[in-house]
Amino acid sequence: MRFIFMIALLSLVVDAQAAEHPNWKEYIKANRYNCPGPLDTLAEPRIFEAGGKKYIQSGYRVEVEAPDADSRIKIGILSASKDLSDYTRKNLSETLAWFKKEGAEWIVANGDLAIDEFDFEELVEILAKTNLPTLIVLGNSDSQGSWARIYRSSFDKYPNLFDGTLVRQIVADDAEFWTVAGYHNKAFIHKTGACSYKTEDVDLIRRNLKASEKAPVVLVSHGPPQGKGFHALDRIPDKKNVGDPDLTKLITKRSIPFGIFGHILEAGGRGVGGDFKKKIRENTPSSKLYLNAGSVSGDPWGMLDGSASYGMAIMLEINDSKATYKVKRFKSQFN
Repeated sequence: MRFIFMIALLSLVVDAQAAEHPNWKEYIKANRYNCPGPLDTLAEPRIFEAGGKKYIQSGYRVEVEAPDADSRIKIGILSASKDLSDYTRKNLSETLAWFKKEGAEWIVANGDLAIDEFDFEELVEILAKTNLPTLIVLGNSDSQGSWARIYRSSFDKYPNLFDGTLVRQIVADDAEFWTVAGYHNKAFIHKTGACSYKTEDVDLIRRNLKASEKAPVVLVSHGPPQGKGFHALDRIPDKKNVGDPDLTKLITKRSIPFGIFGHILEAGGRGVGGDFKKKIRENTPSSKLYLNAGSVSGDPWGMLDGSASYGMAIMLEINDSKATYKVKRFKSQFN
């Protein structure tokens, strides 16, 4: 009994460490080395516009001011661009055109976006110029320091950029995003200064996430939850499932219906249901849907089914309590 009490007390202490900052610029400065960021607050709310809608930011939390009357949202998802080779540039251009054609209201750029800082900076500008609200979440090969510098110099010019490292909750129009930046296994942090998270970072969400009355929750993290079997999001070629069990527990305990993940490129372009093993086919309405966005890079990558991928992107549509997805797959440019 005493042990349980001490654990509960420790949880309260951790949450109580949240600080208040005078403005968003000072918030960024104070937390530039924190990834994922804490659940800090602002003394005065930051009010800004993105994608034609007004948002109010109270710190780690951002909320749209006036949601529309429908209960549908379309989210364009890309991941693992890694560099800006000619092949990847072409895929990115076609991806963003596809997002526009499909009526995307948000873009989620989910980690491993650029190894080189100059490529990272250019990619961020390409995404920002879509004028769509764009959530950027770091992966295991993105430099936290590079991203902090890029974002700090960009957020005034491009208020449609949302830093998924420090912004942990976004109550958007018809979806509520929660973010876990970085990767759970330090052995796979491929760049000095890349971001890794711990069990307590996931627990922080578990303690603070409540069932939303406004929109369904979408968990966004570069690495996938731990699944089961061949069709899982975290399946690798040597027949193992290597995802994060803490994410699986979070999704299960908090009944999070939807999730956007990546990292395991050979399992990209697939969706699973609430058991984390059953394959959900494209365009199939599902009350629980978790996705692996794969890689938008134009370089070839071997897939679990023996095929080669030359880049992909995903469109996620949430309509009230059901979601569907479809995948855009690119052809080889190596002719």
